[in-house]
Amino acid sequence: MKFKRLFSSEGYKGEKNYLNNQKTYEIIRTVLMFSLSAAVYLIGYLTTHTNKNLLTVVAVLGTLPAAKSTVNMIMFLRYRSCDKTLADRFEAASKGVLCAYDRVFTSYEKNFVIDHLCVRGGSIIGYAPKPVKKDFSENDFTKHLNTYLSAEKYTDVVIKIFNDPEKYLERLKSLSETPLKGNEEGIMSVLLSISL
Repeated sequence: MKFKRLFSSEGYKGEKNYLNNQKTYEIIRTVLMFSLSAAVYLIGYLTTHTNKNLLTVVAVLGTLPAAKSTVNMIMFLRYRSCDKTLADRFEAASKGVLCAYDRVFTSYEKNFVIDHLCVRGGSIIGYAPKPVKKDFSENDFTKHLNTYLSAEKYTDVVIKIFNDPEKYLERLKSLSETPLKGNEEGIMSVLLSISL
């Protein structure tokens, strides 16, 4: 258990099993925030024997960040991490390639779930499992990503999403032989910042 992760997941985004681990932290943080507000309210009530005190106001205001934490918790509860055996296969095939696991990209119209994502040589490839892929519009996803990538001056990026793990593994192996362009870190930073 990492205490820092209760308040920020920034250093952990893209790790293997990220979504499943983050669910636990989101639940703990939400329970702690509501418990703190309840404790402040009870302290105020037990000392003054009335609701009309300053600590009641503080307790009510404390429920605002707790409610925000509840929304985050619900978002994480909706999704699960990449299958462990697949994640291990992806990891073995992606040596030397910049990768991220468990990415959920949210837009106004849709959410796009990508179990594994790699960036190299001006290409972004990803794996979306079949139940997700049937509702997955690759064109909408490409437009969504290109909006953010072009705002950061990353143009001419080829994006391809696979739903067959074997085809994805083949492409992943060939991608590891693609020469680096030098913009991989920047592209991955954008992808991590716009995903859950």
